[in-house]
Formats: sequence, structure tokens, C-alpha cells
Amino acid sequence: MPYTIKIESHKKALQGDTGDILVDVIQKAGINLSVYCDRKGLCGKCFVEIIEGSLPPPSKHEQYLIEQKNHPPNYRLACVYRIKGDARIKIPEESILKEAVVLTSGLRSIVPIHPAVKKFHLRLTKPGISSPFSLMETLERNLKQKRLHAPFGLLRNMGRVMENSKYDVTVTTYKDTDLLNIEPQNTQTFIYGLAADIGTTTLALELVNLNDGETIGTTTSLNSQSIRGADVVTRISYTFKDMKKLNKLRDQIREDINSMIDELLKKTKIDPINVYDMVVAGNTTMNHFFLGLPVDALALAPYNSVFSCLPELSSRELGIRINPYAKVYIAPNIKSFVGGDISAGLIASELSHKKGTYLFIDLGTNGEIVLKTEKEIIVTSTAAGPAFEGMKISCGMLALPGAIYKAKYVDKLQTFTLGKKPAKGICGTGLIDLIAIFLERGKLSSNGRINGRQKKITIKDKINISQNDVREMQLACAAVKTGIKMMLEEHHLTNDQLDGVYIAGAFGNYLNIKNSMKIGLLPQIDENKIIFIGNAALAGAKTLLLSATSRNSVENLVRKIRFVSLASRPSFQKNFVEALEFSSYY
Repeated sequence: MPYTIKIESHKKALQGDTGDILVDVIQKAGINLSVYCDRKGLCGKCFVEIIEGSLPPPSKHEQYLIEQKNHPPNYRLACVYRIKGDARIKIPEESILKEAVVLTSGLRSIVPIHPAVKKFHLRLTKPGISSPFSLMETLERNLKQKRLHAPFGLLRNMGRVMENSKYDVTVTTYKDTDLLNIEPQNTQTFIYGLAADIGTTTLALELVNLNDGETIGTTTSLNSQSIRGADVVTRISYTFKDMKKLNKLRDQIREDINSMIDELLKKTKIDPINVYDMVVAGNTTMNHFFLGLPVDALALAPYNSVFSCLPELSSRELGIRINPYAKVYIAPNIKSFVGGDISAGLIASELSHKKGTYLFIDLGTNGEIVLKTEKEIIVTSTAAGPAFEGMKISCGMLALPGAIYKAKYVDKLQTFTLGKKPAKGICGTGLIDLIAIFLERGKLSSNGRINGRQKKITIKDKINISQNDVREMQLACAAVKTGIKMMLEEHHLTNDQLDGVYIAGAFGNYLNIKNSMKIGLLPQIDENKIIFIGNAALAGAKTLLLSATSRNSVENLVRKIRFVSLASRPSFQKNFVEALEFSSYY
């Protein structure tokens, strides 16, 4: 028999049958009620106020949660409340599923907070002679889990922790089945995770509160592997068939990450024992180096990676200085040289769900290009090199204080530095502006030759652009231009048929659209269609950290994406040579 459930807080009237679980009825109506514990009545995050209707006596744990949270006696957990008649209820704000913003730069993207790692505060009944359950059985019964898996180290200490706390404990689980920690008293507040973007040139790390999705701190660093080569091809050559050298690069990147973790935790005064999950988004080669996996197959056609999708790994096994039982998830590689930084970026931007035709371009050391049409998603990789990040440029530098990131010409050349500091060098976006200006002023030819007797152009004292710098930018731009052109040709598209172009990477934050189009880096389209989305790889890592379901989504997505090998196409060489001109040819 159908009954009416009036939700006063949302001004809705819902229909439910006898025996229906209230949370199911509420969620079907599109109200995002929190089901943190997956409807087990454990977490106390789905309380509703029963104003009128059946009010069954609360269970022992439910009564404890009501008292702990200081709720009125007419509060009940929606995940265990069964409908028995008409009812009138209110849903308090704290029972609505929290959401976190993961992308804000140009494209707002929000993820519901439902992490793989969770904490539950339990008041257990000590096993007795009449009910001699094991400690693990006691936890399984209270967590309503048929089988728990516990590391040996936790098993050794479990009895002591329970006895000392008088069986008042907080249990940390991973995907409900893996036990990560058991602590005395209520420690639900202390649960953190890390999102990491491991780039060829730079590294970024974000410390996140897994309760509310708040970013506690961020830090960046130069990838110290750069001393072994500015690009992945050089590093692959360095380690080819040499495990000692591979291990050296593995140790370098892990020490970089650990140093960044130490810095963040020290600054925020957070104990590493409370960091239970980590998501890593890197290109295919960097993922392999981080894990210490051979990259030999990436050096030879058909350029196969060792893995695409992996189950979560152990922080202890990887030598990451957080909770020793914490999990580490690697955002899946797509194909060959298109890695987890792109799969993570696609999840953060929600590109696969958008209607229309879009380009997603990551302008880093490896220039990856994704084309999404109504029929399919295709992807390719271009060897852009590190010029966009200011590397291999005589006066180049990363986008740090003192870097010339912007230039314009009004009666005279004007340059602008990050932090308004004295100029120390030029980063990638500044170099693009300068080249566009010098092309317009006649100091550069479209073929990249510096005009006049001097083989360099002076910007400021001791800061110059050399002929070799111009060639490096030519090669980088040509790689991206060729990739975009050939990807559009794959679906017989022209640039004016694009509904939007997403530019990912910190590089895009300061990119001048007009100047980028002038030198041919970006296609000639309506400027309003170009959207800078910042570090999408890091945002994607945060998405995968906060949403367990997004990990399934990203793994399903990468299996559907088709890889396009540009170099194997007969037209590649011709297109690349044409693209070396500093002019649009789209």
C-alpha cells in the first residue's frame, strides 16, 4: 500500500510502500542523502527528523549516535527506517551528501564526497564466556561485514587497543573490507588523503581532509629526475635494460614525493599515521618510474606499457611515508605515452558526459590531445618537449616569482613578472608572447629565423632569446599544431565545428589566447570557446581520492578510448614540416 512522505525541508511529497527503506525513497526523489556507511546504520550521517508518523524505538547504536550528536529523540537514521504509514519529516543540512569543488579555473567541477577510506566510531561489547567471539568476529558483526582483511601488524595490537580503550574504538576501513587502523576513542575527525600530480618537469601535491573534501595544503617541486633528461625519451634511454639506473630514478621520484609529504604534514601539524589514501596521476612513463617498473617496452614499437589499470597498492611497499597500511591508487594509463594525468583530467573535467565536440589539450612536456565527439573519444600524444615549461631555453625558468610570464608592446616592449619580482628569466607563456610580438615587429621571420646580424634578441639585462630558443618553441608548437590538425582530420572536422577547447596544465593559467593563435599553437576559433582549466591532473587525482565510484568510472572510460598514432600516418611528416611555420594553418 502506497504512503505519502512529506519532506518539509525540501517541500516535496514522495510515495513509498510498506517496508520501503526511507533513504531509498528520498534518494529516488533526487535528494542526495548521505549513505557514508552504505546503509548499515553505523555512521550517523543520514539522520532525519520524524515530525509525524511511525517512530520505532532506536537500536542500541542508533540511540548512542542520537546522544553523541545531541539530537532530539525523534531523530532516526533514514538508512534503517522502514515506512509503515504516512509521515512528515525534515532533513537536516548535515545529512545531505557533502560535495567538493575540484576544478574552479574556467570550468567548475564538483564531486560528491564518498571516499574509499572511512572511519567508524564503535562501542563494542566485550566478548564473554557465553559469547566467545574472536576480536575480528566482533568487528565484523559490528561493521556488518561478512569478512574483514587485516594486516598482521594490526592483529598483533588489536587486543591491547580494545582492552585499554574499554572497547570504545574507531576503526578505519578501505572499501569496507580492508582494515587499515584501530584506535582508542573517537578519532573520526582525523582522516586525510593525498592527491599527487607527477609531471615530467614539475610535481604537485595536495593534502585533503576526507571528511569534507577541504584542501588542507598544497606544495610543488621540481622533478629531480630532470638531471637525467628533460623529457621522458631521454630518461627511458638512460634506464634502458639497466635495473640499477631504473631503481635510481624510482628512488629519486619517491624521495621527491616523500620530501613534499614531510613538508606538508609538518606545516599542517598532521600526523602521517592519519593519512590513509593517496592517488597518483602521472604520464605513463612517470607512473612506471614511480613504481619502479621497467620502461624498456616503451622504448620500442609498439610502445607498450606494463599496465593500464592497477588495483590499489600498499604505501609501505612503495616506501611512501604515510600510514604504513595506507592505499596508493595510480590513475590508469590510457595507451602508450598517454597516461594517468590525462585520464584523471578527463574525469575532473567530466568531458565524456558533455554533448558536442570538444578538444582537451594538456600543454606540458608531453603534449596530449583528446578529441571527444558524439561517436567516440580519441587520444594522441605529441613530443612537445619542455619548452612550454621554460626548460631547454637559455634564459628559461619555471613559472616562479621573477619569471617573465607576460609581454606586450605599446610604444615599447613591456614585460611582467610573477610576484612582481625583478626579472630572472622567461617561462613558457612569456616566451609565446615575446615570439608573437617579435613576429609582428619584424624581428622574427615566420620560419623562425631571427632577422638582422644579431643571433639573439635582448629582452632585459642578461635576459635574451637566442636562435636556439626560437627553434625549441617552433618544435613544441609544431608538435601540438600537427596533433590538433590530424586529430580533427580523423573525424573530418574543421576547427569551427568545435564546441570548446579545454586547455589543461598550469601553463594555461597565463596563456595569451590571441598570441597563441598568432603563432599557430591554438586553432583559430571563437576565443570564448577556449577554456583554461588549470592543473586538471591534480584535480582529477583529488576527484579519485574523494569518490570511490570515480575509480570505476575512470577505468571504464580508458577502455573505451581509441589511441591514434600520429607518427604512423603517411601525412605526419608533411604536416609537421608545415607546422614549423609560426602561422596558423588550421
